Amino acid sequence: MKTHLTNLTEKQTNLFILVLESQGIKVDFIRNETDFDLLIDEKDVDSAINAITKFHRENLKLNDQNEMDLFSMPLEKSVMIFAVLVLTAIYSGSVYADNQRKIIMEYGASALYILNGEYYRIVTALMLHAGVEHLAGNIAGLLTFGIPVCTMAGSGAGLLLLIVSGAAGNLVNAYMYRTAHLSIGASTSVMGAAGILVAFQTIKKFRISGITPRIIIPIGAGAALLGMLSGGKNTDISAHFFGFIAGLVLGLIFSFLQKRKNYSKNARQIDNYCLFFTLAIIIISWLKLI
Repeated sequence: MKTHLTNLTEKQTNLFILVLESQGIKVDFIRNETDFDLLIDEKDVDSAINAITKFHRENLKLNDQNEMDLFSMPLEKSVMIFAVLVLTAIYSGSVYADNQRKIIMEYGASALYILNGEYYRIVTALMLHAGVEHLAGNIAGLLTFGIPVCTMAGSGAGLLLLIVSGAAGNLVNAYMYRTAHLSIGASTSVMGAAGILVAFQTIKKFRISGITPRIIIPIGAGAALLGMLSGGKNTDISAHFFGFIAGLVLGLIFSFLQKRKNYSKNARQIDNYCLFFTLAIIIISWLKLI
C-alpha cells in the first residue's frame, strides 16, 4: 500500500474509510502527531478517487435540491425508502380490508406460538403496526438509523442485518416471556440498527485510537438512545433491549468479516446475495414456511 491521501482530520479519515470500505476498497491509515494519512493499493487508487468524488457529488446534490427522489438516490437510501413503503402498504392494506386484528394475531410475535414452532412470527411481526403513530415512529427510526447501516454495510447486507437483529430480538424476547405475550412493530429492528451503528463506530475508534476512553463513547450514546426510545407507554422494553444487543453482536461480527480480504474482493456480489437472501426470508416467513 502507498500513501495517497494525506493531512486528514480524524473526521475526514473516518468518513473516507467508511465510503471506501462500503465500495469494497481496502484501505488503511497512518496516525501522525496532528493528522492522518490514508493508504490505498495502487490498483485501487482510481476507484477510490471515483468513490469519494461520487459521494461528495451526491451529498451536494441532495443538499442543494433538498428533495427525495427515489430513482436518483444511492441504492442504500432507495432500499430503505422501499422498505418503509412496504411497511406502509401492509398497514394500509390491513386497515382497508378491516382485518388488522386478525393479521396481528396470526403473524405477530406471540411468545407462546413462537416457542411452539411458529418461527415465521419473529420476522413478520417486524412489519406489523398497531396504528399510524406506531408506524410513523418506526419509519422515522428506520430512515434515521437504517440508512447509515446500509451505507456502511452495503444495501443488501445492511437490510439483512436489520432483519436478523430484529428477528433475533423477537426470538430471545419470546424465550424470556414464555407466555402469550404479543409484540409487533419494526422498533426491534430500529434498535438493532442502533446497536449495529454502535458496533461500527466502536471498531473504528479502536482502529484509529486504540484502547482509550474514547471507544466507550459510542456505547454510552447507544445506551442513552436505548433508554430514550424505550420509555413509551406500550413499548416492549425487553424487545428493544434484545434487538439492540443482537445488533451490537451482529455489527461486531460483520465488522470483522468486512475486513477480510475475500470479502473486500467480492463485496458487491456478496451484497447482492444478502439482498436476495433477505427477500427470501421475508417471503418464506409470510408463507409460514419457517
